[in-house]
Amino acid sequence: MCALLAAPAAASVPDLFGYGARASALAGAVVSDPHGHTAVYYNPGALGFETKLTFAVGYQRADLALEIDGAERDARPASATLIGFGIPIPLGGFMHRRLTLGAGFVIPTNTVLVADIPRPGQPRFSLVENRAQTVTLQGALGLRLTDWLSIGGGVIALSELQGAIDVAPNAEGRIGSQARDQLVASYAPTAGLALRLPGDARVGVTYRGESKAEFELPITANLGDSFPLPVPTLSIIGVAQYDPRNVAVELSGTPALGLRVAAGFTWKQWSAYPNPIAYTAVPADFPAQPDPDFDDVFEWRGAAEWPLAAGPLTLTPRLGYQFAPSPVPEQTGLHNQLDSDRHLLGLGLGVQWDRLRLDLAGQWHHLTTREHTKDAAAIEAAGFDPATHPGVEGIEHDGDIFGFAIEVGVEL
Repeated sequence: MCALLAAPAAASVPDLFGYGARASALAGAVVSDPHGHTAVYYNPGALGFETKLTFAVGYQRADLALEIDGAERDARPASATLIGFGIPIPLGGFMHRRLTLGAGFVIPTNTVLVADIPRPGQPRFSLVENRAQTVTLQGALGLRLTDWLSIGGGVIALSELQGAIDVAPNAEGRIGSQARDQLVASYAPTAGLALRLPGDARVGVTYRGESKAEFELPITANLGDSFPLPVPTLSIIGVAQYDPRNVAVELSGTPALGLRVAAGFTWKQWSAYPNPIAYTAVPADFPAQPDPDFDDVFEWRGAAEWPLAAGPLTLTPRLGYQFAPSPVPEQTGLHNQLDSDRHLLGLGLGVQWDRLRLDLAGQWHHLTTREHTKDAAAIEAAGFDPATHPGVEGIEHDGDIFGFAIEVGVEL
């Protein structure tokens, strides 16, 4: 099997932890000024300003310390290898040093895709638990139109699971099962615009389409001639990974002594978030599964970095902060999709020597304490027994995430 059936998952590595060690240290505040291959994710438009061949490889890991009603939640660590490059396309005339191709790869170290099959109402951290468990591929082209304006576009591809499970008699007449699965790609568009204004001010605007990795496993049963009853097909259908449609806007500049500061926001359309698993085999009169009813949110971020000369080296300490309000409403009915407002603090150091660089980053995500009080009538209306439903007496949850990243790059 290429995929695992495990705890809940909701989004990709770059969306939660960042893509690249510099971006992780700056809490994602690089939309207006991404470097090298990171522009593929943060702003494809900025690729047009890249005139040198770049390559980077890195590793990142995050450990989740989550709690529900004071009990530790068993959540697997998220670790991945990052690879990226930028290649200026050698064209002549007007197109000289104007078009650049970039690519980025995020490869989890343990899985290709985690497909989630949760029981409706099961308490789970929907937006942070096991988010980084799918391969993410990115590609983009950037075109510099003028000395101050560049645009770009590309795609983000997530791995998606399709397959089937067949139950039938074998040659000896015994009932057995055979599983088939395959991974296919799911694509989402990206587009960006980058401005370089007088006084070293920079503006970045990025659009990313809805990106989701779905799974579908139809189960067919043939019980043989000894028990010739038709068995309807049971399909297991859901969404393993999900990134909402979003728009990011950011402004950065250098107010004094080489210190670069950046501030911006990202609008995320979480209101389109689907139920992680669909009802496919319930009686006709069974109540429909309630929608998640997530809210659209604005995430805010700010960062600073300061290059300092140290002999043949350039040392760049970095600091970033992001506030991500939770899109999840109070869980009063069937669902127990837990989430909290999240504060993200990033720290890092860049070391540059000639054409080589080393970037280090650490992150701390703090999920604020939150409580939910259940409505027994709403649970019963959804077709479940309030007396046995998880969280009927209320749920309290919080947690922290600790992560680090390391990246080595070269510019040619």
